[in-house]
Amino acid sequence: MLPIVSIAQLNIRFPVPRAVIQRDVSNKADLYITGHVDKPCDKIEAQLIPRTEQSRLDTIVASTWQTVSQGNILNAFVGKINAKGGWYNLKIRTLVNNTIQDSITIERIGVGEVLISVGHSNAQGGSYGVTGPDATDDRVNCIEMGKVPSCEGRYPRYQPASNTDSTWCNYLATGDANVLPILRFKQITNNSGMSPFSDIPWFWSILGDSLSRQLNVPILIYNAAFGGTTSEYWYKAAYNIYFYHSFVNANIGMPYINLKNILQLYVPLTGVRTVLTLHGVNEREAPADDIKRWMNGYIVKSREDSKIPNLSWVIALDSYLGWVYPNPLEAQLHTIAHTPYAYRGPDLNSIIDNHEGMDGSDRPDGLHFSARGIIAAANMWTNNLMENQLLVKIAPTGPQPLWINSLQSGYWNTPQNWSCNCFPQNYHSMRVTNSHIINIDNKVLRPVQIKIDGGLYIAKDAIISF
Repeated sequence: MLPIVSIAQLNIRFPVPRAVIQRDVSNKADLYITGHVDKPCDKIEAQLIPRTEQSRLDTIVASTWQTVSQGNILNAFVGKINAKGGWYNLKIRTLVNNTIQDSITIERIGVGEVLISVGHSNAQGGSYGVTGPDATDDRVNCIEMGKVPSCEGRYPRYQPASNTDSTWCNYLATGDANVLPILRFKQITNNSGMSPFSDIPWFWSILGDSLSRQLNVPILIYNAAFGGTTSEYWYKAAYNIYFYHSFVNANIGMPYINLKNILQLYVPLTGVRTVLTLHGVNEREAPADDIKRWMNGYIVKSREDSKIPNLSWVIALDSYLGWVYPNPLEAQLHTIAHTPYAYRGPDLNSIIDNHEGMDGSDRPDGLHFSARGIIAAANMWTNNLMENQLLVKIAPTGPQPLWINSLQSGYWNTPQNWSCNCFPQNYHSMRVTNSHIINIDNKVLRPVQIKIDGGLYIAKDAIISF
């Protein structure tokens, strides 16, 4: 069941608690609001009230009441208000002849920074039983994936089969965006997981805490990283080139499908600032020219799949396994220098194994971060992003409008058929335009509203409700 915030007469499909949307270069964003009213009204208004968890309340003030929608509102509505970076309670009210009819408050709505993690195990997280701490700042969020149960199929840590009905197990078997959680925004903790592919906070909770306090805005992090993968696997999966691996299933597009799903499922709703990537050591023996080709390839593909031509990547320097391997480092530096919208990330090669064991070394096995190591990695990422002003220099992508139009005929659940380049969800209002025919096959759908100027073919097992 998808979250809906409601009182008896006012049902809000979006936003929901803890939703965070990407701010623009002016520290502002369009906050889209959509839902239904049970009683007709002629105006819907909204106001943002700052919450007290913010580190500097003097910089964020309550907004005035802004119009979301007006006219003869009989049921569905969709609109937007202007919002500045911050952490808010959102008040929404309906009016008839300027008299308040109904009202509702949605707590914890954020305008801030949205980040994506890509890489191998030092980005996904998990070694020596180290999981990382819960976020301490209330404004540090993810979409909840939960803890990974034992599942069918080969994947480290999660065998043998026991719960094939879980979100995790279905996703591991299919890579299908339709089984990923939607609108389950949560504070990052050891119980939240981080959709689509991490079940622990790792160092991302620490990074989120640092950024939220320094920037005084909420943080949302998606984790696409997949332990044990290489740039070669990401490149081949991006271009549907088959490869064999004992637990990376190329047949379902792993590992790249994690990133593609974020870009087509989540980013149209929340926007994004940048991708943070940590690759290198797993391709330490590969020729530098091959690594350059792989890295450039999946970066280019991510921009094609997202339809964001300037989607930026911040690339960590990391090829350490007891010592620094030169070929991945050469490829990383080359990609940063020659790929548009690629930026230099932290030099994680400076986090080393000093051979003092679990309690004294940042990389006890020469590769994976220890509890000390994840603190060092988080601090280096924070310093890199802040000291180089990357969250100012990098142009963000904002959220897409929630009213979407068909671009061509085809299946409902194909992102390329819609103006949002997204999978249609229960917070969307849809228009099937002239001459287009959209096919719905074996789905249960709950859009806010549908306007059909073209055609809609509904299979016998499909259900549409509002």
